[in-house]
Amino acid sequence: MTKQNSIKLVEMYPEMFNWSYKAPTKNKLELTYNKCLSFIHKHAKFTRKINYIKQFNPYNYQFEVGDGWYHILYELILKIKFNDMAENGWITKVTQLKEKFGGLRFYVTGTSKNNWQLIREAESKSYDVCEVSGSTENVGTWKHGWILTLSKKEALSKYAKLVDDGKEIKFDDCWSLREDYLKEREIILNKPKTTKPKSKKKTTK
Repeated sequence: MTKQNSIKLVEMYPEMFNWSYKAPTKNKLELTYNKCLSFIHKHAKFTRKINYIKQFNPYNYQFEVGDGWYHILYELILKIKFNDMAENGWITKVTQLKEKFGGLRFYVTGTSKNNWQLIREAESKSYDVCEVSGSTENVGTWKHGWILTLSKKEALSKYAKLVDDGKEIKFDDCWSLREDYLKEREIILNKPKTTKPKSKKKTTK
């Protein structure tokens, strides 16, 4: 994701993205510390380049997904922040945010049941949205190499680069609609394993 879009997401809820293994436990001191950092970062942008002791600077957070999922994340973060405010100041901390097997993965340290449901819904929705363009039309699975969720348009562009590089492969072997991809996977997973018949030992009289 571009730095510009990453910052827009962090600005919505910076406290969510400053988790680190060395961070102190959630207490009043940490809450005050986070609020102060949030205020400073918001009004003094040059401070966003500073990594603070025992805290991860949220504006350096790496969103390991494409810009096509920006709106999914925007909506998810906004709803989580609203729910956290209703939980008497509880702050949901993101430990990792990435793409895996073509879908969004949104890992947190702990959160409410409502937020868990929101996360699952967002992760499921990501399979219907192109990770590159954000399109919801003709979205399928790129299955050549790293599995990605791409629209047919983006898949054709990616396929063209393979052909230009001299790769001899059919487009249908690289990309398919998600429904067809899942059917293919089901066939492969349910395919009975063939075992070689045991050779009979020769008996000597």
